[in-house]
Order: sequence, then C-alpha cells, then structure tokens
Amino acid sequence: MLLLNPMRKTDRKKMKRHAYTAAQWTWGLPQTLIGAALYAAHRKDEHFDYKGARATAWDRDEGISLGKFIFVPRRNGRSEEGRFLLEHEYGHSLQSLILGPFYLLAVGAPSMLWNRLPYFKGKRKRSGKSYYSAPFEKTANILADRVSKK
Repeated sequence: MLLLNPMRKTDRKKMKRHAYTAAQWTWGLPQTLIGAALYAAHRKDEHFDYKGARATAWDRDEGISLGKFIFVPRRNGRSEEGRFLLEHEYGHSLQSLILGPFYLLAVGAPSMLWNRLPYFKGKRKRSGKSYYSAPFEKTANILADRVSKK
C-alpha cells in the first residue's frame, strides 16, 4: 500500500513564501522594482524577513510598502505601535498581490496623498477621522488581520 506523506507545515510555509515572492516579482513588478531600488539605497539599515516580505527599519517617521519590500520606522522598534505599522504595511503588500500593476495608482498614490497633503491632514484633524479610515488604509489592515488570523 502506497502511503502519501502529507506536506509538512514548514514545507507549506516555504511554498507560500516562494509563491508570494514570485507573484511580487511578476504581477507586482512595478512597485517591487521601486521597492528594490529603495531597499538598495538603504542597504546599511536593519533588514529582516516578515511573512515573505523583506522589511527595513529606517530612520524616517513613516512606513511604506512597495511590493515585496516594507519600510518601517526604526524608532518604534518592537513596541505595539511598531508592530501595528509593520502589520499595516504588510497589508499593503497583500494589496499589491491583489492589484498587481494597478497597485501604485489604486493604493500607492492615494495613500501618499492622504498622508502628505496639508489639505487631507487638515481635513482629518477637523473631522477627527483616523488616517486609517481611508478605504485603501482600512483594507490594508483588514487583509493583514485575515492573514495573521487575528
């Protein structure tokens, strides 16, 4: 009798990470190329793997996700806020998997404008809305939560 050995959990995890990487370097190529260039520019910063993504802890105050590459502030370290931002940026990398080459137009540009433009900063302040209330930010959190099985 032939017994089939089911794939071990570690093998499944490896396979998922390879699929994630392959998808980011094909379907998510535009943002992954930009992320790779930014990663190279910050090669001296601290880097670590996070669920298949390549994360960088840098000296800037904001996080950014470009395909397979995630950048988060070093100052937050392992704090709850730092963990939240890392998860949030990972959620954006999942949006990259879903939207592929449309990610930069559908999420990247709106997110950057929502974060940086004084008009939107003032609007959030006046209304009391969270930065994470925008649909593209909220969706990143939802995706990260689902993948993390929270």
